[in-house]
Amino acid sequence: MQIGKKKITLKMSAAYVAKLALLTALAFALYMAKFNLPFMFPGFLEMQFSELPALLAGFSMGPVAGVLVVVLKCVFKLPLTSTAFVGELTDMLLGVVFVLPAAILYRLKKDRKHALIGLAAGTVLATVAAVIVNRYISVPFYTEFYFGGNFEAIVNMCAVIYPNATADTFYAFYLGLGIVPFNLLRYLIMSFLTFLLYKRLSKILHWEGSSLRSRLSGEYESGSEEDTAELAKRVADTLKGGETIVLDGDLGAGKTTFTKGLAAALGVKEEVTSPTFTVMNVYEDGRLPLCHLDMYRLESADEVEELGLLDTAPENAVKVIEWNKFTDLTGRVINVKITRDGESDRTFTISDSAEAEKSRVKRAGHGERKTA
Repeated sequence: MQIGKKKITLKMSAAYVAKLALLTALAFALYMAKFNLPFMFPGFLEMQFSELPALLAGFSMGPVAGVLVVVLKCVFKLPLTSTAFVGELTDMLLGVVFVLPAAILYRLKKDRKHALIGLAAGTVLATVAAVIVNRYISVPFYTEFYFGGNFEAIVNMCAVIYPNATADTFYAFYLGLGIVPFNLLRYLIMSFLTFLLYKRLSKILHWEGSSLRSRLSGEYESGSEEDTAELAKRVADTLKGGETIVLDGDLGAGKTTFTKGLAAALGVKEEVTSPTFTVMNVYEDGRLPLCHLDMYRLESADEVEELGLLDTAPENAVKVIEWNKFTDLTGRVINVKITRDGESDRTFTISDSAEAEKSRVKRAGHGERKTA
């Protein structure tokens, strides 16, 4: 399935299944932890926040994962039903209506604006769906199933909250003063918690099966220069000298900002500026020497050789290259692709050749053992 330029795919890797299982278990636990607000709403309207893990799954793993968490936690609840399955099926429908639009809109463009728009759209659509489902499915079913069609019994159950409600005006009271504010409150709380927690849990939610501590390759989201500096520090902590970091991104994407964060993490005290006109700046007062190259104005790598710039670089220097023209880089190469998602939101996609080589060797070793 393709939406715009983004593909929605179901990646059934071990890490995907593990994260899906964990988020589904959390959703089920939250689904069982229901409570009432009898001073505000009828007692049978139970507050629960089980769509929160589904939103986290939808934002981090895609809309399909978000829907799966909603469906699975309701399926696991079916054997414990006290509503002849209607309550669980209703929650499944409303959960999908809430999570799916939010996950799709965020998938289209991963920035705060689209996250907020998606959460707002999901909140409105799910609340409207809750009104329709309660009016034409839930209340009629419960009236017939539990009270033999006696509608007055439902009215009497809500008399404490809606003392002026009658059989003729019940739906106006129940839907207008119960279902709408109840669901708006519930979905707004989950939207706020998602907005608050998603960035903080990003490392875990984007885990792909390797050690969270050691693995560098992957996709990272940044919403500020501080986030970018923190990511640059993570890269710097893996450097031993001699590495090449290739920065790929449009003008204004944040390549120099990343380099400043990297330099600070290496202990560079000098002010780091873009070498647009000097082509290369060298900083030697940090833990490792840092060479910052900007090849924007160069036609090819041959011009760098002609200028003899790399001949002046310290032997163990870390080289950071913007607008790279080299085609034969050797040693450990860390590619950092920066995608601009909004005014301050960025997506960093990091590919570490050292990790790729380790994976290749490991796979080759498994192959040798299998054929031995």
